[in-house]
Amino acid sequence: MKRLLLRLLPARAAAQITVIVIGSLVLANLVTVMALIVLLPPELKRLPNLPYVTELVALARQAQAAPTPEARQIIIETAIAANPRLSRLPQDARSTDRSLPRPDQQMLDDLKLEFAGIAEALVLDAREGQRGPPPVALRFADGSGLAMAPAPMTPPPRGTAFIVYLIVMLASLATLVGLLSLWAARAVASPLSRLAEAVDRFDPDRDDIGAPEQGPIEVKRLAVAFGGMAARIRRLVEDRTRMLAAVSHDLRTPITRLRLRAEEIGDGTQRQAILADLGLMERMVGGALSYLRDGRASGSMAATDMPALLQTICDNFADLGHIVVFEGPMRASALCDSDQMTRAVTNLVDNAIKFGGKVVVRLDDADPALIAVHVEDDGPGIARDERAKVFEPFYRSDLARTLKQGSGFGLGLSIVRAIAEAHRGELTLAERPGGGLCATVTWPRRW
Repeated sequence: MKRLLLRLLPARAAAQITVIVIGSLVLANLVTVMALIVLLPPELKRLPNLPYVTELVALARQAQAAPTPEARQIIIETAIAANPRLSRLPQDARSTDRSLPRPDQQMLDDLKLEFAGIAEALVLDAREGQRGPPPVALRFADGSGLAMAPAPMTPPPRGTAFIVYLIVMLASLATLVGLLSLWAARAVASPLSRLAEAVDRFDPDRDDIGAPEQGPIEVKRLAVAFGGMAARIRRLVEDRTRMLAAVSHDLRTPITRLRLRAEEIGDGTQRQAILADLGLMERMVGGALSYLRDGRASGSMAATDMPALLQTICDNFADLGHIVVFEGPMRASALCDSDQMTRAVTNLVDNAIKFGGKVVVRLDDADPALIAVHVEDDGPGIARDERAKVFEPFYRSDLARTLKQGSGFGLGLSIVRAIAEAHRGELTLAERPGGGLCATVTWPRRW
């Protein structure tokens, strides 16, 4: 049952709070209505019936105190003319023979006690269609009498009318309370939503997660906790980056010394083999330093003419004899680090040239919030189960795993993804229609 109720609740916190408040209110009102219908005693379900009886008793006392029969007649005629609910009691009127409810029986007993020896108290049958307490009459010793009817009562709604009335009342109440609850819930949930957005956009190199100025104290404490965790992550990343960069940089010195010593080896074959190994080590160190450097966001973000940047990259490769063409609008601007974005697109084009013949660099300027650069080739592509693995540093999809001259070290796509994430974007790989691979870099136009 609990799981079913949780599934019925909406996803957002503000909507959940609103539904819970409205549901609780409706349930409380339904329970109250049921209690009034079932549990209350009958005498509490009726309107008080004493006022019209009190009027009849007062009039009877006045008539009884009249000094002469003529004066009594004047009092009675005047009262009948002034009160439409007061009438003369017919000679053949009799008290009802039906069983009276307890309040009516108690009222009749009180009247009999009040007018004992003076007048006879009667409870008459109500007219057809009349609701509420029954009429009451007094018959005096001379045979005359007065009957007093209760004030007309507005009948409560019944059947369809009652259901419509109840629905309208509950709907109005639920709407009013729902609006107030929604406002209160949004006041509580909005700071939490803003905190979640700040955490999603968090960049260890640039952002700080500050506590919201408004909102519950729990949300502020959560923001402070996230800020502390972000600071620890930042320190951890910086420490490890510095350590790896220092190790990679320091390796260049012994590699250079070994290269100089290898030049003195007399055996040419042995010398060339050692120099080739040293060149491979130097390229690996350079690749590691490049990955560590380009994986960090820089502060030189500026509005960049993307068609000009991409056309320049394509022209540079075309000058080397490769078929690399640019397709896209002539004018499009985006906020980015032009040096890093040049490195990212260059890596993608270089990777496409290794596995394909023709490369197309396409700029997508349709989305007003995002900008996308597609690098397409007509090569064999990448298997679907390896597309996630190729982003890992030093992973290469070739099965031979050979470190031949000119081959990469599995850092190209890792560097591109790091640059994309530094721009708060992403790198995705997909199949190209007609065969080949389409690598796409997307990032926000404005931050």
